[in-house]
Amino acid sequence: MIDMHVHYFPPAVFRAIWRYFETKSFGLWTIRYKEHTAKHIATLKESGVDKFTTLVYAHKPGLADYLNGFIAEESTKHKELIPFGTIYVGDGDVKKRARQLFESYNFFGIKLHPFVSHEQLDDQKFFPAYEMMEAMGKTVICHPGSGPVYEHTDGADRLEKVLAEFPRLKVVVAHCGAFEYGDYPRLAHEYENVYFDTAMNCVHHNTFHNNCPGKNFFIEFQDRVLYGSDFPNIPYAYRDQSDALRNMQLGDVIEGKIFRTNAERLLA
Repeated sequence: MIDMHVHYFPPAVFRAIWRYFETKSFGLWTIRYKEHTAKHIATLKESGVDKFTTLVYAHKPGLADYLNGFIAEESTKHKELIPFGTIYVGDGDVKKRARQLFESYNFFGIKLHPFVSHEQLDDQKFFPAYEMMEAMGKTVICHPGSGPVYEHTDGADRLEKVLAEFPRLKVVVAHCGAFEYGDYPRLAHEYENVYFDTAMNCVHHNTFHNNCPGKNFFIEFQDRVLYGSDFPNIPYAYRDQSDALRNMQLGDVIEGKIFRTNAERLLA
């Protein structure tokens, strides 16, 4: 399998994230897999994953450069990694940083999490990076939906503004757009490079309610859905995510697309 929604932070940053998840009282959860680096990779391999993304994001100046440097170094050590970095516009000179990510580090794309960074997808300061990514075929994996606990539900409108400027930009909508499942299909119909990842979707767990767009969604977008788990920041067993998708009985052809071939095509 190829897992398109895996986080891969340095150990100290992971520990800070886990503390945040476990000390807040507004709907987050206890992390089941407090693993990083070698153990992190081993658990995924034992679960049938041979390639996975390194999703990182920043919430303050300077952190993105540190995280990107970490991913660049780790990706030279571990063939399993599909290196993704991030951009924090508060650091300035977005074009220079994008050039480093894609020309020096040869990353496949970036992860953007506006609810963490407090920087919106349609902020024009990102546009030099989007322009470069569109030209180079790089991918933005973003979290515009309100799931699991965020207040704003205007992510699809903001993403549409980006796609209107960069219609060939490759975009993966994390968590299938949860919880605004009805808002993102129209973007996928209009723009051929809009994809979805399955992270935390259709897993029956009380930490993430009403979290499935339905079997028809996966059938309709069978060529645009990518398997993703949100590992290691999940409260349940890793296999619960893949089992949830298989339990929908989509058939071998669609499962093959979701678990591997769609990601291979997207990443070329």
